Amino acid sequence: MTIIRNANSEAKWHRLDNTANMFPVISNRNYSSVYRISTRLTIQIDPILLQKALDQTLPRFGSFRVRLRRGFFWYYFEANDKQCLIGPEQSNPCSYFLPAQNNHFLFRVTYFENRINLEVFHVVTDGAGAIDFLKELVCRYIDLVLFEKDGTPLQERPTVDVFSDIEDSYLKNFVGSKPVGYPTDQAFGIKGTKLPIYTKGVIIGRIPIKQILTLCRSKGITVTQYLTAVMIWSIYREYLNGEPNKEPIHVSVPVNLRPYFESTTTMNFFSMISVGLLATRNDYTFDDIVATVKEQFGQKLTREYFAAKIAYNVSFAKSLYVRFLPLFIKNIGLKITYLRTSKSNTITLSNIGRFKVPERYISFITGIELIMGATNSEPMKCSICSFERSMVITFTSRIQDTYLQRAFFRKLAADGINVTIESNGAYYENLQ
Repeated sequence: MTIIRNANSEAKWHRLDNTANMFPVISNRNYSSVYRISTRLTIQIDPILLQKALDQTLPRFGSFRVRLRRGFFWYYFEANDKQCLIGPEQSNPCSYFLPAQNNHFLFRVTYFENRINLEVFHVVTDGAGAIDFLKELVCRYIDLVLFEKDGTPLQERPTVDVFSDIEDSYLKNFVGSKPVGYPTDQAFGIKGTKLPIYTKGVIIGRIPIKQILTLCRSKGITVTQYLTAVMIWSIYREYLNGEPNKEPIHVSVPVNLRPYFESTTTMNFFSMISVGLLATRNDYTFDDIVATVKEQFGQKLTREYFAAKIAYNVSFAKSLYVRFLPLFIKNIGLKITYLRTSKSNTITLSNIGRFKVPERYISFITGIELIMGATNSEPMKCSICSFERSMVITFTSRIQDTYLQRAFFRKLAADGINVTIESNGAYYENLQ
């Protein structure tokens, strides 16, 4: 990857990572490609201290200190030395970024009462990279609060090499494996009456981590495998009425590739695996679905499988024919590719794992939430994250009915998991 530096060794511009090239092409007011990660604290947010915390955190993350530029052949990032401004939460979660908004930064930090929100345009980074940034921001904010309150000395934050996180790990780990593409067959699609324009329905379920871990251990599966099976089961029972269907249920599960390839990049480095069921009969049990989900995860969660996916993505970009096509022609091809692959997905289920902070900060944090933007082709998405003893499962939807959410949480309750549900008010239906 090319990085241009000035005499003071500051990066002036660098290329988008391999996956990020897609997001400027497909993003618009109807599909923002923006996700939100929020932390709730035990204290009300002080805007002045939050701004100061952001000013001190941002220089540590070179991948966030950028603006998006359009070149003749590719989009690229240019260093952005302006101040990124915080603000009160005003717009709907995951709203589209206007190009000139907030000094051209591709993320925003907002607050509401005791909550800090980080909203990120996916072109910058994936969930793992955003978690690292938010963790630093929240810890620095708490440090400043304690210093203002009683003079507690500020903690020395870990030094982050400004350039080490600006790496296209897709390109670095491209080894020319036999490419494996993405499914393009038509999957079962969730349909229903749409909510009013720009309205998002958000339903959040909170469950005890100990209960779900105990259940998953008894079944010999991981939490993500169990929740994927619950998702497929709920769609099979609620939308297919337990009957055969020629269109498969496909759940798309994002996977953080850093552990598989020992990467520390804070740019995008993830892949998707498609896990599903082609219902050919009407007598599937939940245990049947658990077994097929476990088998598919086992086949796909391997370094070799992801190396083949990387080969598919990178070989396209490295092609001499593609490299020298003008950007507007590349964009047409990328959009066609996106439309072909998006139809093969029923719903996305993303688990970004635990939000871990040093011991001294735990008592100030009450929880974390992840919200993903729904799209016309995928009007419902599900996200999962956890902090300490609690796991949060969030459904974002553009559809008025709540059949899937209700069936999903009822299945958890039937399996002995206590579920507490809240909503953003877009729904008036009782979920009990």
